[in-house]
Amino acid sequence: MQPKRFSVKYFVEGESSFDLAVLTPIFHRWIQQHSVEGLLIDVADYKHVFQGPGIVLIGHEADYAFDLKDGRPGLRYVRKQPAAESLTESLQLALRLVLAASKKLETEPELNGVRFNTAEPEIVFLDRLNIPNTPETFERLLGDIQAAASAQYLTKTVQVESVESDTRKSLTVRIVASQESVAK
Repeated sequence: MQPKRFSVKYFVEGESSFDLAVLTPIFHRWIQQHSVEGLLIDVADYKHVFQGPGIVLIGHEADYAFDLKDGRPGLRYVRKQPAAESLTESLQLALRLVLAASKKLETEPELNGVRFNTAEPEIVFLDRLNIPNTPETFERLLGDIQAAASAQYLTKTVQVESVESDTRKSLTVRIVASQESVAK
């Protein structure tokens, strides 16, 4: 079962104390300098949308957004194109890319020392037609999600839990890795 679209988000640790507008020139610089993998195209400003996508770095294969959904800011990677043959490989790639981008954002001085909690990513399967939010679907995907998380965190002790029970919404899972785990 391979979803057409999914996202991975690392949440900000603590409070983020910067104006979202400073992300626009940072993301434009990333486009110019090819700072992250993939074809990057443009930057869109949605900071006016309440708890919305914030500032989006639009790419061909995937988008990066510093989003504010549910009042929880973080860096979201949205995969729009097929990444690999298997779901495990696609998730591994997404986890690796959003980790690299979050580490890069942490070094940007304009962001006042923002830090991301990389031990508890959220994965949202945006393809509700093919990946319905049901316990049966979660069980079918669980092995792939655990395999990707175990590879990312170099441990077999990761928990994967479904966090959205409303079947009208996208299947959303949270990975919880032990603090001793090291993300690659």
